[in-house]
Order: sequence, then structure tokens, then C-alpha cells
Amino acid sequence: MTTNGVSGTRPSHVICRSEDHPPTDPAFDSIPDVLRAFANDEFVIVLDSPDRENEGDLIIAASALTPEKAAFMIRYTSGYICAPMDVTRCAQLGLDLMVPKNEDPNLTAYTVSVDARHPSMTTGISAQDRSRTCMMLADSSTTKADFRRPGHILPLQCRNGGVLQRKGHTEAAVDLCYLAGKPHVGVICELVTDGEQVEGKGERIGGGMMRRDECLAFGKKFGIKVCTIEDMENYIRKTEGDDYIQGAWRTWFK
Repeated sequence: MTTNGVSGTRPSHVICRSEDHPPTDPAFDSIPDVLRAFANDEFVIVLDSPDRENEGDLIIAASALTPEKAAFMIRYTSGYICAPMDVTRCAQLGLDLMVPKNEDPNLTAYTVSVDARHPSMTTGISAQDRSRTCMMLADSSTTKADFRRPGHILPLQCRNGGVLQRKGHTEAAVDLCYLAGKPHVGVICELVTDGEQVEGKGERIGGGMMRRDECLAFGKKFGIKVCTIEDMENYIRKTEGDDYIQGAWRTWFK
């Protein structure tokens, strides 16, 4: 079954018209345009607030992370690839929180890291291996026994209610999956700048995190839609209503 261009039986709602939900800043793409790209298995870039991390994450549905897309993500990001998922999926896969006392400044809910158990797997770190692990995390037929611990993918536990409850990239990724009709497992990683090569040395200087303008330029270069968590929050409040926090998290993995 296909509903409004999105394969699958979920969600029952439609992706709204772009003109009805213009971005707060015209330099960014509208949330409906971002959702259509995400539903088409494309990367999107999501920026959080300048008062928070002030970073742009490259995000895709875990079910769409082919080895080719994993290689692209590894090349242009920090390489510290995380897989946000809803609370139900974490529980199904026995993914306990990494530490009992979370000291992360933004309380990112890291779980124990994993690799897939599969005949094609090697060390777990290659683009092909990480692609396999992420795709299996999003596969409703896989269970706790299909993953080995520790590994090279870091699952993250999303806060129920998504960006309405916590304005983080973890929640933005799962919101995108829900709104685009994908299994509620995403893949995220921070976009970084290369800096300048030091001639004759194995060093680079001046590298760092991509900020607003760099993320917009990167998106334009590679044809990737770019949005903000603020616009995502506004879109969800207008289209999903107050029931979103309670109802959106029990619709895929059961």
C-alpha cells in the first residue's frame, strides 16, 4: 500500500503542502519538502538551536542506509554514527542505557553499542557493516539475539513525544521517521569541516563543526534538504496536535 507517496501502511495522515508551512528562515527548506525527501530515502540536514549544540546533523532513515549512503555519511561527518529509536524498539532489543548516571550536558540517552550478527559482517566498522547493522535495527523481524555487544553503532533512546519534549537530533530523527512513514529508527551524525592540510605532515588545522551557513552550502552542493528543529516543532504542533506526545510512539514496533 502507498499513501501520499510514502510506502507502507503508516502513517494515516498526509504530508502537508509546502506553501502551508513555510520555514521560519527562507534560507531553509519547508518541513513538507524535507519529509518528502526523507520518505524517498534521501539524506536531510537538521540544525538545532544556536543556544544548544548549534550543529547540523546528517540524518536518514535506518532502513534507507545503503552501503553507498553509509560511505557518504562516514566521509563528511565525525563518523560517530548513532541510531536514534523509540523507547519500544530499545526495549525489544534489550538496549540498556550505556551508564546509570548520564553526565552528558544534553542528556543524550546513549545505549550500549551494537553490531549486527550476520554472515556478511567483518569487524563492524566498514560502511557495509554499519549499513547492515542500521538496517537490521530498523527491521521489525530482528530480535535482541541478532546483535552483538559492544559494536560500532550507537543506538540512542528517543524521548517520548519527540521534539515537543526534547529539542535534540535524536528526537528529530525519530520524528522524521514517524512523519514519513518509516520504521522508527534513524541514523544521525554531525557534519564537520575538514580544515586545512599542514604541508608535509599528517595534520589538519582549523577543522570543526559545520554551522548554519556551512550546512546550507553543503546541502546545496549535494542536493540535500536542510531544516531546523524549531520548524519541525512548529509543524508537528500544527499538524499532529496534542495527541502526538501520547500516540505517536506505539504505531510501528509492537
